[in-house]
Amino acid sequence: MFFHIFMWLFYLSEVDSDNCSFNVHYITKESLFPTECSQIIGRFRIDQNSEMKSEQLITLFKNVLQIRGVLQIWNTQLTSAPFMKNIQNITGDPLDKGLSILNNTKLNNLNISSLSNSNNIVEIKNNPNLNLQKMCSIIHEVFFTRRSISKNLFDCGCEIHGNFQWPQVKNFPENCIVLYGNIIIDGNAPPVEVLYRLSTVNKLYGFIQIKSSNLETLGFLQNLDEIESGIEADYTINIDSNNYLSRLDLIKLKTIKSKNSNSDISLFQNTKLCLDPEFLQTIAQSSLRKLEGYQSMSFCGMDKINNPLTYCTGKLTAVPDRCTRYIGNILFENYMTSDYEDITNYTKISQVDMKRVQQFEVIFGTIYIQGTTLKSFTLPNLQEIYQVEDIVNKGSRQLGPRTVIEFRRNDFLKDISFPNLKIAYSLITFNFNGNLTMDDDFCRKMSNGVKRVTVGLDVDYDCRPYLVDVTTTTNTST
Repeated sequence: MFFHIFMWLFYLSEVDSDNCSFNVHYITKESLFPTECSQIIGRFRIDQNSEMKSEQLITLFKNVLQIRGVLQIWNTQLTSAPFMKNIQNITGDPLDKGLSILNNTKLNNLNISSLSNSNNIVEIKNNPNLNLQKMCSIIHEVFFTRRSISKNLFDCGCEIHGNFQWPQVKNFPENCIVLYGNIIIDGNAPPVEVLYRLSTVNKLYGFIQIKSSNLETLGFLQNLDEIESGIEADYTINIDSNNYLSRLDLIKLKTIKSKNSNSDISLFQNTKLCLDPEFLQTIAQSSLRKLEGYQSMSFCGMDKINNPLTYCTGKLTAVPDRCTRYIGNILFENYMTSDYEDITNYTKISQVDMKRVQQFEVIFGTIYIQGTTLKSFTLPNLQEIYQVEDIVNKGSRQLGPRTVIEFRRNDFLKDISFPNLKIAYSLITFNFNGNLTMDDDFCRKMSNGVKRVTVGLDVDYDCRPYLVDVTTTTNTST
């Protein structure tokens, strides 16, 4: 805090000599900014004592592009504020808002169309005739969640400050569509009738944190389709230690992003929680770094997922010809096979089973191929494959965490191809396949252009960081 105050005083003293610094300045008819002052420094207040008309303010501010400090418009009789249209930057100061517009009963519009930067909070309150609709995009881009805007004719969304806990949120508005702020529930949730006021929200600019709650579902966010967290968000979604939570029910969520490039999603110690396949797809397709989960998770059953008719599951022989989205593990294995001993009884894969696997475009599960007679293997239609469980095969060997594809001890295998694979969440491994050439080129071939993948060659960790020459087209995000 003392550092910020020191820097503020330094800014003021730095430009004293050119007459552009005004300290605390109450604007009146006698106010005058020198024409060379495109940047003015100080705290500027326009209030009921200013007796300034809109045309006079336009003349006063016509050369001002930057305010290093605070601009306050309080308790005036102004009907419009076009004088701000040239201002590009309002820095604010460490102790106050950058732009504050309060209690202007006749104000019906303002123009901040040139504003592109501010380091502090915008406060716009109690202006009952002020419609901010035309300025919403600028307010969003410049201030994001650094805002306190309410009780105007149109507020560009609603806000939450602090935890979403009872009784602090008893006055949270109904019919909120765009919400600025973080949804934080720590402990018991508010009463249902208050909680479900969030059910109308479709855009959240902030993060979600649910810890140690009594919630069984997050269905009160059933209409949420977009989340964007701020730069401060280590986790954009953090669901931790909710013993009763069995489903997320974020059925319309399609976009998850963050202004923090290192922001993650964490699902930790929610013992009853299962995941809807669509939710995992949304995570994988997002720009967020990773999903953290310190225990094995599972996909929800067909009776608990969104749009169940778009999936198939069960034995491959019973799968319909037109099914392209499969939930389940596909295991072709000889669990008696050792990694080092001769195989006397190789596993054979039927043409019917192979045809079924090759028709899938999206798989939520693991493909495990061990001890087979295969010479080549291709999945021409596979575009995405996901796994959140830790799989144990019939021989009680646990596969690597989140293994989506593993080839193990296939002695005749020489060629593998997934030509259309775009997302693999997350581990593909190749172990003890004696005739399969596994080198840098093979590693590139398996990972090139594939999002979220980790490729292991006789190991369960990523081979790509050890490539001698990593090409620019190799996607190394995991």
